Order: sequence, then structure tokens, then C-alpha cells
Amino acid sequence: MRLGNLSGVLLVLVAGALPAHAAETARPVAEAGVLKATTHQVVVGSQIQSVSTCTLGVPGPASFPMFYLYPPEDQYYTLLDPAGCDCGEQGGIYLSTAHVQLDFPEACTIPVTVGVVAADMSDPACAVPIPGDFLSPAIACDLSASEPGQYDFALPLAGVCISEKAFLVVTFVTGGDCGSWPGLMIDGAYCGCVAYNAWPGSGDPMDICGALPGSPVMYVDATCCSVVPSLEHSWGRIKTLYR
Repeated sequence: MRLGNLSGVLLVLVAGALPAHAAETARPVAEAGVLKATTHQVVVGSQIQSVSTCTLGVPGPASFPMFYLYPPEDQYYTLLDPAGCDCGEQGGIYLSTAHVQLDFPEACTIPVTVGVVAADMSDPACAVPIPGDFLSPAIACDLSASEPGQYDFALPLAGVCISEKAFLVVTFVTGGDCGSWPGLMIDGAYCGCVAYNAWPGSGDPMDICGALPGSPVMYVDATCCSVVPSLEHSWGRIKTLYR
């Protein structure tokens, strides 16, 4: 489902709108901010791979920020569909670099982990993340803003080649040293079975469109790869063969 043009709209969404299973740990009121003209590009770590033939997830452009973060252990899942890249006979998509876009009200640092988990396809029309079922193990990173503003952070992944739907998972481990937590940059064009959210006590990951007017801008740089069948009792569910 696609939403209409939400650019420039300021929205206030109360925690009471969250699903019933989250009632005991209702989040604070979420508020929208204003889109800025410039986005700072920041590369985190030294193992970022620059080769990319396509992007999977929610690449933007962002419509506005939503101040919705709720650390510790606030998790965001974004659908990665290999069908979004044309890889022909190779059949797989190698995921190398994750991106997270945030709006920082102040200069500060917030720690995250980033990885890839498998998708539950019980409903073929709506993939759901499987928490803890890692295809690419979580890597710890610090997201640091040198000044207030909007940022696109490029984060290293422990590369994996997928041929089926999966989910990027970004966990805001703590609030770091931020007095005011960053806002999630939102793309109002993506909604429904695309992005999910979970936090301690919330229960299963919930579709974020129950709480926000779109999906966080979180995506992955990808390139084609060849898939090798998994061996029984081997680590992970998908093995990779590099180009």
C-alpha cells in the first residue's frame, strides 16, 4: 500500500494508537519534524564495500523525520526483496552495506547493531521478520553526529548472499550520550508489510504502519552473487559464493 504525499505535514501520533499487545509498554508521543535541505553522508567503519548494482529496502527520499525512538533495544526491521534486483542466472543478491537515515537535534553518539534476519513467509503476500534468526550476524556500530542535522550512515554488514526475502534489522541498543534521541527519517511512500518495530515488552514485531505514516529510510547496497545450497547442520541458512 502506498500513502499520498506527506511531505511537509506535521503529525502527532499518540501511543494509544499502538496495538493492544504493546499497551503495557506504550511508547511516548511521537512527533514529526521538518525536512532539512542537506543530508550528511557518514561512513562507519573501514570495511565498507563500494560496489553496488542496486538497493533493497526503503531508500528514500525521506519526507520528514519522526521522533519515535524508544531505546534500549529498540529494533527496526526493513524488508529486503531480491526481486528488486535483476540478477539473471546468478540468482542471488549479496548484501554488503546497510544505510540508516536519522535526524539529530544535537551532536551526540548513539550505539546500534545491524544485521540481517530471515523472513517468515507463512503469508506469501506479507513477509514477517523472524527475530534472532540471523542470516548475517549483528555488527555493533556507533552513529555519531558532529552537529545537529540529518544524516545517512553507511554501516558494514557481515556479507551474505540471499535468494529469498529477508529483513535488515537495526537495533538502537541504548540512547547513548544523546540528551534528545534522533528522529527516524520517514519515506511516506512505503507502508504495509515493509517495516516492523519491536522493543522489550512489545511482543512480536509490529507493522510500523500501525504507528507511523510510512517506513523509516533504511536500506542496503547490493550486488549480484551466486547461491550455493546450504549444507545440513552448517551455520546459517544461506551460503555465499563471491563474484
